[in-house]
Amino acid sequence: MIRNILHIIVLILISVEVPAQIPMGARSVSLGMATTSLSGDDWALFSNPANANAEELKIGFYGIRNYGISELTDISAVSGVPTPIGTAMAGVHRYGFDLFSETRLRFGLMQQFGDLSIGGSLNYNHLSIGNNYGSGGAFSLDVGMAAELSERLRFGMVAVNPFGSEYKFEQEGERLFQQLAAGFSYRIEESAMVLLDVVKDIRFPVSYRAGLEAEIIERLRGRVGVTSEPVTFSAGFGYRASAFDVNIAIQHHQILGMSPALDFIVVF
Repeated sequence: MIRNILHIIVLILISVEVPAQIPMGARSVSLGMATTSLSGDDWALFSNPANANAEELKIGFYGIRNYGISELTDISAVSGVPTPIGTAMAGVHRYGFDLFSETRLRFGLMQQFGDLSIGGSLNYNHLSIGNNYGSGGAFSLDVGMAAELSERLRFGMVAVNPFGSEYKFEQEGERLFQQLAAGFSYRIEESAMVLLDVVKDIRFPVSYRAGLEAEIIERLRGRVGVTSEPVTFSAGFGYRASAFDVNIAIQHHQILGMSPALDFIVVF
């Protein structure tokens, strides 16, 4: 009976229009996923690799329970380290349960040229569907750029899977999502920032995303965000210390309900 219910849940979630490329990290969730121009993003490997800026070795862990259902949990880990050729990144992400699961392995590099940053990631994606439906894998590439237009204004753009890679199943292929996103971030002052994104997946309507981050007290930041297609509202907090960061968030989907998220970053 429980497995039949889970089958129904999966069908419902597949039929609902959701963003194809979901950035990782509770900070991203609380900012309405508006991360295309988010400078120094610890989870940039999963959104726009050009925004990475690891000045020291960092390792992060993240989880979100989508709509409060344990079987629909996203978990991921990421690391970033400065090297002579730029910021190198590695990450892993897994979503789902035994009836439907997706795993992604990612390796990325960001190089900065003055006010311009260029980043890319090579990804291996694996999709598994239960009840003998099979599984398939595919390599894909993401490329992004970001530019400081002024002391306060930053622009970012990223192309996800621009070459249209496909999962290779035994009998047929299934194309991975393809997406183009562009956005701006504007620092109102040192302690506050506004972010705006426009995201287009080839299979979905244009999605607009916006977020606001502001310092409440020293080291503690509050965040709110909103998205269209689908309509979601989010909020969260982040605490930054010298040796670690911790972020929490909650997102409300117009149909499916609440999704709590948490991440933890260790700085070495």
